[in-house]
Amino acid sequence: MFPSFYQTCLQANLSPTQYLTLEILVQLLQSCRTVQLEKLAALFAQPIAYESRRRNLQRFLKLPQLSAKLLWLPLIKHIIKQEFSQKDSTSAKLSDQNRQQRRKLKKLRHLGHLLLVIDRTEWKGRNLFVASLVLGKRALPVYWVLLDKQGSSNLGEQKKFLKPLLKLLKPYPIVIIGDREFQSVQLAAWLDERGIAFIFRQRKSTRIQLAGTTKYQPLNSLKIKPGSKQFFCDVYHTQTHKLGAFNLATRWKRPYRGQKMKDPWYLLTNLDSLEKTLRFYEARFGIEAMFKDCKTGGYNIEKTKVSESRFLALVLLIAIAYSLTIIRGQQMNIIPRRIYICRLKESPRAAERHSDFWIGTYGTLWVESMAMWSEMAAALMSLKPQKRAYFLKGMAALLSIQQAL
Repeated sequence: MFPSFYQTCLQANLSPTQYLTLEILVQLLQSCRTVQLEKLAALFAQPIAYESRRRNLQRFLKLPQLSAKLLWLPLIKHIIKQEFSQKDSTSAKLSDQNRQQRRKLKKLRHLGHLLLVIDRTEWKGRNLFVASLVLGKRALPVYWVLLDKQGSSNLGEQKKFLKPLLKLLKPYPIVIIGDREFQSVQLAAWLDERGIAFIFRQRKSTRIQLAGTTKYQPLNSLKIKPGSKQFFCDVYHTQTHKLGAFNLATRWKRPYRGQKMKDPWYLLTNLDSLEKTLRFYEARFGIEAMFKDCKTGGYNIEKTKVSESRFLALVLLIAIAYSLTIIRGQQMNIIPRRIYICRLKESPRAAERHSDFWIGTYGTLWVESMAMWSEMAAALMSLKPQKRAYFLKGMAALLSIQQAL
């Protein structure tokens, strides 16, 4: 069942029939992890012929109510509002276990900022422009549109895409982050005029004018060595537009375990800190992990063959299922529950082995399998009486996870 605020938002815009259909489809996505219409129709819980189920889902996915602006943006707004309404002053009253959970729930905030990553991906000829909020090592989709062309977006499309997001996130301090497709200094100036922080990676051929100089030079002429990082203030960008003054952060990671970064980062920003700029830009790679979760690592969206309107509706279903899975993962990802779902963090590793998405997905499947094969599980446990104490602890953890769900 959906959380209460999901129910309130969705039921306000959908009829009871449409709401229940949506709920069933989202649960199917979470269990079978595919958006192929034929497979969803094969599993859809209705006692009608297969072809009737398929046509029913086709009609449902064509509903105008299934839009990101109508259904998803209000949910995102509520999630962010709920996140920022949590008071740090209460943390002293929390137990160690609850402190860990609170830290997991505060991953949307990075030094008081929301990190909004913009990127573009292509799936089977579909050119999808996506904005997402960084959530730990992952990103949560916020808004998306299909471009009616192949290849990169232009300045006009980028401004049009960002306007509803800036309106939605106006009450919060945000940082817009983009890779080299969004290197336009005109987009940077447009955001700066509105008081929005940004970090855009630049191509090495981009020409800049450093403070105290009169000539423009390409970025790759800067003396940057592997293992170094620098911060340049009051820099004017591109010899054509001569816009600024902005700042430039650079970093070139040294080779590590045989892996070498081909080029350094050249980051155009209006932030005033090198460390903050680099930390925020590193977080943008959460959107790459999100794309993997939507593709072969999760919902296999690249295998679907539907019209554009149905494709956008399926992206909406994925966004809802993805957010619910992450929320479940956060609820389950506290000790002692974690040890029954996944391997714990290893001392040589800097990062955790598994994301909230992974834990939310496979933790739920473990609970379902324990219920489905409970008789065989009980018979197997009876054959191992020496393990009874461990089994009792595991059953208590299973009950705790079921209550969290």
